[in-house]
Amino acid sequence: MNKLANKYECRFTNEPLVIDGILDDAAWEKAGEIGLIIPVSHAQPISKTEARVLWDKDYLYVGFKAYDKDIWSYLTEHDSQTCSEDVLEVFFKPHADNECYYNFEINALNTVYDAYNLKRHAGGGDHHRWARWDCEGLKSAVSIKGTLNDPSDVDEYWCLEMAVPFAELPSLKGASPQSGDVWKFHLARYDYSIYLPDGVELTSCAPLTKVDFHHCEDWIDLQFME
Repeated sequence: MNKLANKYECRFTNEPLVIDGILDDAAWEKAGEIGLIIPVSHAQPISKTEARVLWDKDYLYVGFKAYDKDIWSYLTEHDSQTCSEDVLEVFFKPHADNECYYNFEINALNTVYDAYNLKRHAGGGDHHRWARWDCEGLKSAVSIKGTLNDPSDVDEYWCLEMAVPFAELPSLKGASPQSGDVWKFHLARYDYSIYLPDGVELTSCAPLTKVDFHHCEDWIDLQFME
């Protein structure tokens, strides 16, 4: 997909997905790959990320493969500030006429931060107010090709696979998307590494005009398709 694409076609799947962090289910072959770029400059990153998105009547599925020479995470408590470590993130906004949006931030230990943001900037420091919501039934799993928390060797990549249940998203009121529906979304990453010139690299699949993953004005379309 073009690095400045403004739409991702989210394909429907009837094939079951096993959420194990391996990304070897046949259904993933139907999903188009989308890469992540650096905010503002829109340059290609040093740490490459490949991502795919699918849906069925019950779940939104997201799969990441994050190339990383220095994979690390230590936080294990739910709703920890996972963005202070290696983390992969999913943001989506189902309704154009409603300010609410969701974000999920999962580190390399599969520790989940999830938030239902009713209004941007109204959630307090680190959006603490909105993180009190938990997405019951969320499925996520991580696999690692490398050695977690050992900077003395060179790692290869880590994968995150997740399934977000539509029934647990309050703003949908029990409904699921229909083919043709369009949400706003983006996928993002923080990579902290001894191999990066600045020690950290932030990336997103959206052409962000500022370094702010919550800047939904720059998010791209997620078009649900059969």
